[in-house]
Amino acid sequence: MTLLEIKNQIMFQTNNDTDDIGDFTPYIGEYINDGYDQLVKIYDKQHVSTTNETYPPLTEDEDVPKTPEWTHKYLADWASWLIYRNGNPQKQQRGMAFREAFLEMLRKVSDDGGKYGETHGISKNFYNIPR
Repeated sequence: MTLLEIKNQIMFQTNNDTDDIGDFTPYIGEYINDGYDQLVKIYDKQHVSTTNETYPPLTEDEDVPKTPEWTHKYLADWASWLIYRNGNPQKQQRGMAFREAFLEMLRKVSDDGGKYGETHGISKNFYNIPR
């Protein structure tokens, strides 16, 4: 997914709260990159940073996270959670499912061994553990 597609997913996921768009729109990029940094920490034991050539922040609409494709949609989940977390109790409750989905993805990446696991055929989630 591109950064634009992730942003569009966030807008879809938070569609019921269009009256709050002006409040959170300026922070969407920051929220996505916060989730991306957490993912990169687990995936490759690095940080997203302007000085990191491998994992720079996502800034342009065409930018694509440098992690497995299946993880990209969860960046929208993390950003959706951050949007909802400071709202009223109903919004916080609505956001919890997005938070849990993101955290579950991080657990799967960790269990699979991240980038090291991919290059060494380790995958506990799919039972591809070398014998």
